[in-house]
Amino acid sequence: MKNRFGFPLRGLSGYALPYWVYTVILLSCAFLAFFLHLRDQEQARAEQLLSHYLKLYSLNGTAGLRLSHGAMGAGTSFVRMEGAGLRFIRVTGKGITEISDGSETLPDFSTFMVSDSLVWKDLQEKGGWGHWTVAAARMNTGRVDTGSGFLQVGIDSSESLALLRRIALVFLLMTVFFMFFSLILALLTARKQSRVLRHLTATIAAINRETFHEVESLDGFEPAEVELVTAVNQLIARHHQLSSELSDSMDNVAHDLRTPMTRLRAIAEYGLQKRDDNTHLSEALADCLEESDRLLSMLNTMLNVAEAEADTVNLDLQCVDLAASINGVLELYEITAEEQGVEIRFDVGEDETIQILADTQRISQVWANLLDNSIKYNSSEIVIFSRVTKNMAEIVMQDNGMGISENEIKQIWTRLFRGDRSRSKPGLGLGLTLVRAMVNNHNGTISVRSTLNQGTTFTVSLPLARQ
Repeated sequence: MKNRFGFPLRGLSGYALPYWVYTVILLSCAFLAFFLHLRDQEQARAEQLLSHYLKLYSLNGTAGLRLSHGAMGAGTSFVRMEGAGLRFIRVTGKGITEISDGSETLPDFSTFMVSDSLVWKDLQEKGGWGHWTVAAARMNTGRVDTGSGFLQVGIDSSESLALLRRIALVFLLMTVFFMFFSLILALLTARKQSRVLRHLTATIAAINRETFHEVESLDGFEPAEVELVTAVNQLIARHHQLSSELSDSMDNVAHDLRTPMTRLRAIAEYGLQKRDDNTHLSEALADCLEESDRLLSMLNTMLNVAEAEADTVNLDLQCVDLAASINGVLELYEITAEEQGVEIRFDVGEDETIQILADTQRISQVWANLLDNSIKYNSSEIVIFSRVTKNMAEIVMQDNGMGISENEIKQIWTRLFRGDRSRSKPGLGLGLTLVRAMVNNHNGTISVRSTLNQGTTFTVSLPLARQ
């Protein structure tokens, strides 16, 4: 159910609930403070009157009480003294009823003990005696036969209680007013927040229509709302980036898969043309197996890249000797480098053993991909050296190959990207993407500098292993 402003009543009450709670708590505390103050005032008046009568009794006895009571202007009040063999009660003010013989009807004081001190005690309410505030104290009667007794005085609190009821009514009306006023505040808050939500909804709807644009901060946005808009803009930008990368990846996959699939089909057709020639069929099957391995390698690499970029790789982090890790990869590429006429130098400080925190197998894939690229792209010399900077180990790999152009250097990390001059070389365009993802998984960084036709330098930074 919606109100005339277009907001669900349940939602509007949800905005108003905090205001209602604050209002009830604040006004309840204020009323409680007034209640306690009024009660303490009444009690102080009764105790002050009791102190006065105690002095009078100590000076003039019960005669002083009889003469002074009613002459103090204390309003309706009573004084009562009881002890063994002694009982004195004096009441003045409204509520005293005379009977036909001229005597007076007194309240029944047996409703409470003479030693009690009470606040707003009901005393024969039906008889018109209302509410009393009573103070009592032990006293010495001065008589041997009576010993000690109690002196008790009381004042009528009817006016105070009537004032308290009027104040309670005022606070109740204030509560109703502020609760109604809080609905207005809740409405304004709901309308403001709904404006932000409508703004974000319109933008997300535009995203569904594939019209990408950022959310603009409207006038009057609070800092928290600006942070929400900023977060949504980041989400939109990330969504746009992923969509673009997915589209480009699909195009690249389709392009790169078309060639091996076409070749695989051609080989199969060629093999079927000479079914009786076993040698010809064996060669065709071998070629099909080679192309299948190429396709499988591409798919496995893409899966590894996706796993690494999603940060779902389970790394077996250990203390790894950096030099031993690189030397292990260099041994694998030693024969390939000799065939290509590439000289590889690895310089590491003799007095320094660098330990990094890494997964041995995964980090070897990083060195292998970087080294393979350097050998593949017309390098004649590759220099590798390591150094320690603060708490990081830096591995620098330099070559003097064909280099990378300025237009392509920012795209080399993109999946399946291959530069114009590198398409003649074998490869999938996934090696550097996998390298960066693996380095990031190890909490490291990788950077590149390159000059066209002069060479390329890759710098990998990895955390040192703590001793």
